[in-house]
Amino acid sequence: MDDTQLKKLKRRLGIEQTDTEQDDLLMDLWEDAEQHFKLLSGASVIADKYTFIIRDVTAIRYNRKGSEGMNSESVDGYSASYDTGKHDFDDYLSIIDKDFNLAEARRGRVRFL
Repeated sequence: MDDTQLKKLKRRLGIEQTDTEQDDLLMDLWEDAEQHFKLLSGASVIADKYTFIIRDVTAIRYNRKGSEGMNSESVDGYSASYDTGKHDFDDYLSIIDKDFNLAEARRGRVRFL
């Protein structure tokens, strides 16, 4: 992740630009999101036009840290729930599918050797 993307991500998450305490975690989450995108799409390099997806998924994962696997929580009138069956990239699958033809890749084949 370059400095521009780190600044955008921190701004989105409400983290002061001068606060570097979370930088390593943000970079780890970004890298994990990139690797997940590559695995999902089959791409070896991620084009710049998909950076917003990586940034959004990184923010989702950052906001969920410490609550992984939680389905619902309610504390003093504040409640949060996470769809445990939902994939972080689900909102972007139509975009990824259009560009990487995932529907074709999901079509099963049986080979007998």
